[in-house]
Amino acid sequence: MQTYTFLAMEFKKFFSKRLRTARTEKGLTQSRLAEMCGLPPNAVTKYETEVAVPSVETLKKLAEALEVSTDYFVFDHARMEGIPKVKDAELYERYFVLETLEDEERGAVLTVLNALIAKQRLREVMETPEKAHPATATKQTHKAAHA
Repeated sequence: MQTYTFLAMEFKKFFSKRLRTARTEKGLTQSRLAEMCGLPPNAVTKYETEVAVPSVETLKKLAEALEVSTDYFVFDHARMEGIPKVKDAELYERYFVLETLEDEERGAVLTVLNALIAKQRLREVMETPEKAHPATATKQTHKAAHA
């Protein structure tokens, strides 16, 4: 029972620090964040002063309002960048498989991905040169007009 109490106290401390950091980086007051999440005005204050921890549903609301992953509030290694916007579920699932590969295999996958990305970027540059290099495109247009 003592171990559980200790872990709960440590989690409250960790969560309160992460919540305060995310909220202040967004420039929000405690009451504004509570309002955005549909919470009582003093709820965020209770979380940040280690008086209480939110329910899972409230945790999701806080994460959405602050544009961070719920992982950020739970895991040390999680970063604040927020929830990745993955459109292709199949690619997302493959990511987790790729993480389990040996270093050499991951290196090979990264080489192939980098080549495909470079090819796509080159294609984009070739299709819209004025977006990639506006000064060059303007010079070419100017030369063509005076030819």
